[in-house]
Amino acid sequence: MGRTLPLLAIILTWAATPIGAQDALPAGAQDAPPADIAPVDLRADAVPPPEKAPEKPPDPLAMKMKWKNGPYFYTEDGLFTFQPGGRFQLDTIATAVPAGLRRNITGPSQFEDGVSVRRARFAADGTFAKTIDFKAEFDFANAFITQTTPQRASLATVPTELNLTFRQLPIIGNLRIGNQKQPISFEHMTSSKYLNFLERSTSFDAFAEGFNNGFVPGIQAFDNFLTDKRAYWALGVFKTTRSIFGFNVGRNEADLTGRLAYLPIYENKGEQLLHVGLGGSYRDLDDDQQRYRSRFSLRSSPSALSDLIADTGFLYGGREARLVPELAGVAGSFSFQAEYYTSWLSRTQMPVGSTLVPYGTTFYHGGYVEVHYFLTGEHREYDHERMAFTRVVPKNPIRWVGDTRGLGAWQLAARYGYLDLNDKGIVGGITHEFVLGLNWFLTPNAKLQANYVLTSREAADPAASGLLHGFGVRTAWDF
Repeated sequence: MGRTLPLLAIILTWAATPIGAQDALPAGAQDAPPADIAPVDLRADAVPPPEKAPEKPPDPLAMKMKWKNGPYFYTEDGLFTFQPGGRFQLDTIATAVPAGLRRNITGPSQFEDGVSVRRARFAADGTFAKTIDFKAEFDFANAFITQTTPQRASLATVPTELNLTFRQLPIIGNLRIGNQKQPISFEHMTSSKYLNFLERSTSFDAFAEGFNNGFVPGIQAFDNFLTDKRAYWALGVFKTTRSIFGFNVGRNEADLTGRLAYLPIYENKGEQLLHVGLGGSYRDLDDDQQRYRSRFSLRSSPSALSDLIADTGFLYGGREARLVPELAGVAGSFSFQAEYYTSWLSRTQMPVGSTLVPYGTTFYHGGYVEVHYFLTGEHREYDHERMAFTRVVPKNPIRWVGDTRGLGAWQLAARYGYLDLNDKGIVGGITHEFVLGLNWFLTPNAKLQANYVLTSREAADPAASGLLHGFGVRTAWDF
């Protein structure tokens, strides 16, 4: 009873207190959380962000793309690359040849005017693991004769470069296996994308092209040496072939070809340079046959149908040896190149009726010298991989819209060429060629070329001798 009375007094006192006074507690006393509970801020900007998902590691095989004279795909570490490419060349040709001479030149087109797709190639190249290069290129503008009377040609898609290259090998450096160019001749090693004229020299056509587009199956080792890659060597074994399809059958028929090149002068990244080189070849013949011939330096029809301005006809022989010394130079906007082609054919025999007439070892030769000058200040670029000229990059590519204007790069060029296919009574003809050229490089990937060609032809028959004139324009682009 004693404890009950104080508790009852407290209850009665609270009940007698006015209602408003019941809340008159110290400010914040009612809402104060227990000491062990932290206050919660419910403002939107105070909400903590959700936990981030763990970042995925970068994909080492993911490829990026940039423009490198065409679309170029590569992995971040540079181990793998891939680049599609192609080239297109359209020629428009006009000729002026006396009627009597026209009738006495070998070939079905007889120097008619015409338009011809000179090259239409598509390619893909790249690198595996930074040490294995691949290249696959096919030309869609070829023809082969399927009927001789009258001559008909069928369109042919043929391989040009179709090979693997193994890099950074011990001792030998690089090894290339597959269809490829033989390492001989400066103008041969210069890509058709970068030629100073519409066609290479008549001597190249007679001695290096060989009815195979300049590409043969084989294996070659090559590498640069000395400081700044100033020297180069290449040596390969190839299958002798006269086919554009990259194959041949026959016992032996092998070809050993090599090249040495050196830059005694190389300054300012090639603005001043002097190149000297020597290529050589020793080969078996395909089916014991050889034929030296050359076409006019403007072509209004597929190569298989082009007229021949010099031709020994088919000869029989043992083996052939070739030597091709080369010289080239750059001095600012001025450049030049020159080569001398020589060929010795052993145990030469010429068919006369049903009889093979022996001639022993016969000798044929030719050469050229050409000069070039940029009116717009560029210089001829040089490629150490091939030890030959490469792409021209205009200082001001052509532009006619926007704030920047450009006229591209303009280049003048001239060439003299000589070819002698006469020896020991075999008369293949002698030619002297003069070519004047104007090149307009619109961008690094597109150009227009114009050539005037004057050729003097000396044949056994006076009716087949005389002057050949021609004018050609090429529209070309590549990527």
